Parts: sequence; C-alpha cells; structure tokens
Amino acid sequence: MSYYTKAEQETLYLYDPAAEQWRVHSTYPPHIRKLLEALTETDAKETDEHGRVILVSGALEPAQIRLYR
Repeated sequence: MSYYTKAEQETLYLYDPAAEQWRVHSTYPPHIRKLLEALTETDAKETDEHGRVILVSGALEPAQIRLYR
C-alpha cells in the first residue's frame, strides 16, 4: 500500500540550464525504488512510520536521461 493516494503520486524531472543538471522528485513507489539506485546526490528522502521511503529527490547525471520522440 502506498503512503500517497494515486492522485498525489508523481515523478517530476527538471532541467536547470544554468547548472547543466537534471533534478528529479518522486512520490511514486516504483520510481522511488529505481531512483534510490540511480541518484548521484540525494537532497531529500522521507520515510513513513514503517521505514518505507515515501519521497525522494536529488540529482541525476546527464547520461542517465534520455528524451524520446
């Protein structure tokens, strides 16, 4: 069971051209699991009362992002 409702779950990818860096923020459990392995720098990581990670945000390397048509 997820901490957030389906309407509240999201994953956001943001690009900062000044820093030339991708940022990511997620409350969607399948993406959180993948991001915990992939993040080079974690800004925030929140857990619930059972110790499950419910929110993660951080930085990704440019090579980790692919945009498709």
